[in-house]
Amino acid sequence: MVTDERQPAAFDHVNGFRWRQGDPSLAESEARLYDLGVLRSVLEESVEIAVADARADGVTWAKIGDALGVTHQAVIKRYGRGGGR
Repeated sequence: MVTDERQPAAFDHVNGFRWRQGDPSLAESEARLYDLGVLRSVLEESVEIAVADARADGVTWAKIGDALGVTHQAVIKRYGRGGGR
């Protein structure tokens, strides 16, 4: 996991996202899970696009892995060698 001084601000943004929270048909903890599910989907798609863009720009798998806090093998396994959209 990548950690740095910006991480608390990132959590503030995540905690500020309230799509289903306050919905009277859901427990607050359940609504939070719905919200996090939406954020996770959007974030995963954003990372896929960013990886494809980085590969198109000639960024190596190793540098992409460093940026994401994982090994280059993990990045290749997840996003494939093509790296295209």
